[in-house]
Amino acid sequence: MISISNSKVILRDFIESDIEKRISWETKHTEWKLWDAPWEFDNITQEQKQKKLDKYIEKMYALVEKYKIMSDTKKRLSFQICNKNNKYIGWCNSYRIDNEFLYSSEGTKCAIGIDIPDISYRGKGYAFHSLCLFIDYLMEHGESEIYTQTWSGNIRMINLAKKLGFEECSRKENSRNVRGKKYDGLTFLLNKVLYKKSKQEL
Repeated sequence: MISISNSKVILRDFIESDIEKRISWETKHTEWKLWDAPWEFDNITQEQKQKKLDKYIEKMYALVEKYKIMSDTKKRLSFQICNKNNKYIGWCNSYRIDNEFLYSSEGTKCAIGIDIPDISYRGKGYAFHSLCLFIDYLMEHGESEIYTQTWSGNIRMINLAKKLGFEECSRKENSRNVRGKKYDGLTFLLNKVLYKKSKQEL
């Protein structure tokens, strides 16, 4: 298992003890789902939710086994976020998008996202410090461009992206339907000069 850290957070591999917390975030403390691709949770039945949860739990156990044997030198696509007291508070991940900024497993562009479900850890710099670590890690492992995506109603994520030095590069108007309202789908590209400046101001 590998971990990387700075003065604020620790990023590490997924471990078995994380599963209980993830299940809690999926079933009880779900406020974060209002912001992270909330359209994915619209109009699905309770039975469909349970099937998704069962599949998700299976995937998590498989992920634990995967990390047990994964070489420390192999590039990670995601990390779990802990505070400096090793309390598990969220995760950050990467995925591929194509030239139209759509998700694609064959996409050539790298996009990143983050979730900190525990409200008490928001607005205190944990997301900023986590993404700084993650961005540096990805660039050190060959990613020349880093993107992030959100929707126009997620003001916290938009502000975080701008603080890190991301600049809007694509806007798909009225492409997201969230709780009965239309929002724009946004894609941002990291400006490395602004990113470097933002880190110097820490």
